[in-house]
Amino acid sequence: MPATTEKISDTVNARLEAARQLVDTKVVPFAVPAGRKAAKQVRHVVEERIVPAVDTAMIASAPVRTEALRRGRLAAAALRGADTMIVKKRRRWPVAVVFLALGSAVGAAAAWLSQAGKPVQLTPYPLASDEERRSSTSPAVDLTDESTAHHPA
Repeated sequence: MPATTEKISDTVNARLEAARQLVDTKVVPFAVPAGRKAAKQVRHVVEERIVPAVDTAMIASAPVRTEALRRGRLAAAALRGADTMIVKKRRRWPVAVVFLALGSAVGAAAAWLSQAGKPVQLTPYPLASDEERRSSTSPAVDLTDESTAHHPA
């Protein structure tokens, strides 16, 4: 029996090797480019026809799926023996605070970017004209005339 098993193994191995060589020389050179071309065509069909159809179906079926989910939960609650399904109250203010902070950050960044590169223009405090200074109630001190300057004794 051992001689027969070895003979069968040798025969199978020889035929497998011949089949591998045949595939490598005759099939692979034609199959690889054909497979790439087919994959490209399939990818094109999927992107152009199937993906838009699936997206449309998902959008159109959203209300029905939501209702089915609600009814499934009610059915599961009824099977457990509950009279009504308890609806969990969710707090929504954390989400509002996050979006408010995000909006503030985006607004501040947009304001900063809109001012970036512009020169700073400071508006000077308007000085009173010479006539307004002379007519004011407080006496003006002329520092250029030393005779009127008061020196502490």
